Amino acid sequence: MILFFVLAKSCVSDYVSGGDKNHIAELQQMIDENTNIVANLSNEYTETRIAKVVKLYKFDYSFDLNGESYNGKITLNEIPNANKLKIYYLKENPNTISADPFDDLKSENEKGKSISDLLVGILWGILSIITLISLVTSFSKKKTPETHKEKKKIVRKKNKIIESQKEVTEEEKKKIELEKERIRKEKEDPSRFMPK
Repeated sequence: MILFFVLAKSCVSDYVSGGDKNHIAELQQMIDENTNIVANLSNEYTETRIAKVVKLYKFDYSFDLNGESYNGKITLNEIPNANKLKIYYLKENPNTISADPFDDLKSENEKGKSISDLLVGILWGILSIITLISLVTSFSKKKTPETHKEKKKIVRKKNKIIESQKEVTEEEKKKIELEKERIRKEKEDPSRFMPK
């Protein structure tokens, strides 16, 4: 439920506030300055699957620039063919990188303009509300023990029997007894199974 709420808030806030202005400026600066380098990727990576459709791959990267070594993690949409990858970096801070600043810039600029983020956020919000309601109803059902309900039913049945016995007169009791006797005799009669 909390995850659904966080996803809803994230999507709706992306729509309301638009793209991150600082990140857009950094990406634009990477493109304008064309600061790129070939980084070494690790042989091992972590695969993450989102909604059974999208796969993301997280690699460790490292590169040397002006005598200094930089490393970190980068997430890619596909596994590269080699252990080398061309990445763009920010000149003032080479730890800020992007594998494809053009695509990243496009997606940041689309935030707040596309209604799809808002619709997805609303969907996540509805799912979180449904989950909350089902959670509340399941907790309220657990508070009432089943044995307590059964005892109440038994007590009510006993009360009905007692009330009905109070209303029966002596004459009605005799009729009931005669009817019971007639039913008992019919059950004892062996010819009842014979065709008539």
